[in-house]
Amino acid sequence: MEGGLRVGAAEVEITPPVGTAMCGGIKPRLSEGVEDPLTIKAVVVESGGRRLAYVLADLCALTRREGDAAVALASQRTGLAPENILWAASHTHTGPYVIPFFGAEESVVNSAWLATVPARFADAVEAACGRLRPAAMSRMRGYCNNVCHNRRLRYKDGREVNTWLLNRGEEAAQCLGAAGPVDPEVGIVCFDDAAGRPIAVLWQFALHTNTNFGKRFSADYPAVVAARLRERFGPEVISLYMPGTCGDINAIVRGHRAVGDILSEVVLGCLERRTPVVGPVALGARKEEFTAPWRDVTTDQQARIAASQWPPAAGEAFRQELEIMRAAPARVDRTVLQAWRIGDTGFASLPGEVFVEYGLQIKERSPFPWTWPVELGGDYIGYMVTRQAWEAGGYESLIARSARPSVEAVEGMVARAIALLGELARGG
Repeated sequence: MEGGLRVGAAEVEITPPVGTAMCGGIKPRLSEGVEDPLTIKAVVVESGGRRLAYVLADLCALTRREGDAAVALASQRTGLAPENILWAASHTHTGPYVIPFFGAEESVVNSAWLATVPARFADAVEAACGRLRPAAMSRMRGYCNNVCHNRRLRYKDGREVNTWLLNRGEEAAQCLGAAGPVDPEVGIVCFDDAAGRPIAVLWQFALHTNTNFGKRFSADYPAVVAARLRERFGPEVISLYMPGTCGDINAIVRGHRAVGDILSEVVLGCLERRTPVVGPVALGARKEEFTAPWRDVTTDQQARIAASQWPPAAGEAFRQELEIMRAAPARVDRTVLQAWRIGDTGFASLPGEVFVEYGLQIKERSPFPWTWPVELGGDYIGYMVTRQAWEAGGYESLIARSARPSVEAVEGMVARAIALLGELARGG
């Protein structure tokens, strides 16, 4: 293959024991079974004497503590440089806790299971390295306009309210429509073997992975896409979801299978038209630590809780969250930014639930002709809201362990991620 491109991919299962508490809501719920297994998937790409890995964990989030341990172990086993091992969590809302949320105690985390995740992560990377073989790359783009909406509405009194919290007090103010945009673009990178069969398909879309909210473990709509790709191309193909910036984007289609089927048609349609890239495929990666100050935890957020329109029980959970935040010894996160390139496509990863406006900004300002922003990568610091959203309030603009960084910190991270893309585009 031209450019000496080699690719390997693998997946390992990480589903916790049934009965483990599931996150994704204000209150924990105990798992009662497995709808589809939770996995860690890895793709390793080698070209021009460089090698990098992208890893996806089917988890609501993964913190830097476990992520750094996983990367170190994978590096030790494979020889891959730690900065060349990039990862993200899928954000499934039908997976286990990795940290407590919304006033929950530490006991909601299955610590024995969580301790196994770094080794399973390393297993996936090591297996992918062992399967490296000549490959060709194709890059495609599709559109999906009929599955999601911006989940925040603006009102004439300046508030923004989440769509599932309506009819609880906003009736006195006129609605001015959606508070922000959506991103309909579906980004796709496919790696084929010498016979033209897909080894791995990376695909990116900006939609919250909360379309299955049942009591059985599930990787949500990305699992449906993975199954459909295997129906079409065989059991060996590995489908790796890249969560787009969807902190303010929810589905308008009911059910993860329906959402997954719609997205599958987009991805499969693009794959039918794939054409391999001609010439060498440049690789590069950057990781950088970033100190992100928290939101002002000294403020009284009672008015914010009331304006968000959460019912009383949820409001109490957010009051508890504020007290937990106030008791923290440090009010900053020392988090990590990730950026990498595969050919003419750049990837910028931020460590939280990023509002779609930032993803569109990254695309616009990136020096690469194609850029796919990836959220929940490298760490978890909670919602990364815009200045408009912070000033207007709403769920994501409360202060909690799931919503820590200040707007200034978020703006700084976005700017720095764009700068890292610039370094990679210049050949660094």
